[in-house]
Amino acid sequence: MPYRDTDTLATRTQIQLRFVKRSAKLVNALQCLIISADVDRRSVFERAAVDGGWKTLQCADAPTALNYINRSLVQLAIIDLEKQSAELFRPVVERLTSTKGVLVIVCGNEGDVREEVWARQLGAWLYLPAVEPANFTLLCGEARQIAERLCKGAHAERASSLPQGTS
Repeated sequence: MPYRDTDTLATRTQIQLRFVKRSAKLVNALQCLIISADVDRRSVFERAAVDGGWKTLQCADAPTALNYINRSLVQLAIIDLEKQSAELFRPVVERLTSTKGVLVIVCGNEGDVREEVWARQLGAWLYLPAVEPANFTLLCGEARQIAERLCKGAHAERASSLPQGTS
């Protein structure tokens, strides 16, 4: 067996414990990504998210959203498709819905059935046609409660996978 300097090498259990502690802290720092080309709607969504207990990141287009997703951990994404092509946001929605514990709300165009089917097939948590952003505070509060439960569930799942006898 090769020599190991136990003072500098962390065991797998120590690394897992650090990760579990970090994930527990994340419950208090839940982030919401708001994507909307309309500045006014984006600010209304932001106010609702902040009032619902979220820290927010904002952007106007899909490429910028992908950069945020690559750099930041988000638990909620609000994607506003009003007067935009849904296909532009396919990579964003696919990336978000493939990440465990992320809730995706797609705000679509009224009467666009294809868009709704598209969002649901990609795994959006909610699809809201012709949404009025002013009514979003309650929804953001509910999403926060769900995100907290998802984080706590992930925390418990990781903790149960640790070897017995560790603390």
